[in-house]
Amino acid sequence: MPKQRLTIAHSIAQRLYAAEEALDLAAARIAELNAALPLARLDGRLAASIGQDAFRTSADAIVLVAKTRDKIVTTHDMLKQVSDDIGLGPQAYGDVFKVAENRQSVTDIHRLAA
Repeated sequence: MPKQRLTIAHSIAQRLYAAEEALDLAAARIAELNAALPLARLDGRLAASIGQDAFRTSADAIVLVAKTRDKIVTTHDMLKQVSDDIGLGPQAYGDVFKVAENRQSVTDIHRLAA
């Protein structure tokens, strides 16, 4: 049974890390878009109102990705607890180095975006 649980946990961990990576890539690509939009307007010598709706919705998208990423990080923490609860103990599935628990809350991120 422990070997089966370990195999299942490894499968879940792989999917979790894939989701985390996908969110980080999405955040990076949206950030690139958000940086390019105002620069394109400046390069084109266009009025600030041109493309404002697109700029706003793209900025909204990065906030949504940040909220989603926070939920996945919370899921990661919860799955770690499940792993402990079923007796798997510490496992090294992903990154060797962990980031300090000094994460900025989604509320703070949302407030900054407002």
